[in-house]
Amino acid sequence: MHKRILVSFLIVTLLVVSAGCNRQNQKSLVKSKAVKYTLYIGLNDQDGYKQTFDTETAKEKISNICLKYVDGYTVAYGEGAYKDKKEIITKENSLIYSFYFASEEQIKAIMDEILKELNQNAILVEKNDVNYEFYEGAEP
Repeated sequence: MHKRILVSFLIVTLLVVSAGCNRQNQKSLVKSKAVKYTLYIGLNDQDGYKQTFDTETAKEKISNICLKYVDGYTVAYGEGAYKDKKEIITKENSLIYSFYFASEEQIKAIMDEILKELNQNAILVEKNDVNYEFYEGAEP
């Protein structure tokens, strides 16, 4: 009985060592799971339905707020449209911020400041469980 356990242990050890040797010639891909938050921030003022800051100024203001709470983000530009309660269609520029490695508390703090700074009524936030990996390229 002990010999079987020992043989099984040796086989598993050889398989693990052999798999490790095969990976030495490859750059590692560490696959992980995380929560990804995406904020859709319209740039029109909630009172006048007009953009009061140019897009680059708004991006700078929002980015400074974000970096108070998190270590990084990705930003993209967008355009959106919506109907308000009076059925008025409004089009606006939007900034789309994505975050990994942030907590819900950090995201809420960011949104609270942005709402005040840009005089917004609301920010759309998506929260998704995602798989991610950092790809470092193929070995030569």
